[in-house]
Amino acid sequence: MELMRVIGLVKPCRVSAGVVYVDSMLGWLSRWLRMIGVKAVYSGSFSDEELATVDGLVVTRDRGLYSRRTGDTLLLLTDNHLHWLTAMVMVLNVKPTIGDNSLCPICGGRLIKVNSMEAVGKVPMNVVRRNPTLLKCESCGRYYWVGSHHRGIERTLNIVKELASNGGIEQSGPECLIYIQ
Repeated sequence: MELMRVIGLVKPCRVSAGVVYVDSMLGWLSRWLRMIGVKAVYSGSFSDEELATVDGLVVTRDRGLYSRRTGDTLLLLTDNHLHWLTAMVMVLNVKPTIGDNSLCPICGGRLIKVNSMEAVGKVPMNVVRRNPTLLKCESCGRYYWVGSHHRGIERTLNIVKELASNGGIEQSGPECLIYIQ
């Protein structure tokens, strides 16, 4: 029998879809959530008082905030970044993939396809030559393309997929345990 490892607690057990507020200790997670299409709001200056009252899912590692908050809240119980993303994928029931729903990892803006010639002088010329189209954030203007870094992103998302497929969410009183095996 494999041991379960609890990586988070969520209350209530079924969270409503919508905006996810990521507390100041979890900036890495906000970027990854946006890449897989989750609208994530992050600020290094969110106060606990602000997060205690927002309407949406709050993700935190702060046990005090988790206890005080009455709305949808996920408490992450691990230091492992991959486990953070796995818990989010499981709670939100989203696929850890990059695709048409992906958002700008920096600002959360919508990404649109553009002709790479539009990016001349803004991205390396070899990127323009190799990619007929790029993705551009409508909000901040940053450009994105599939480069060598994409293999690392895909590797991370595949690990998260595997962890989530071997995990679960189990009722434990008013909250649920999020576990992996």
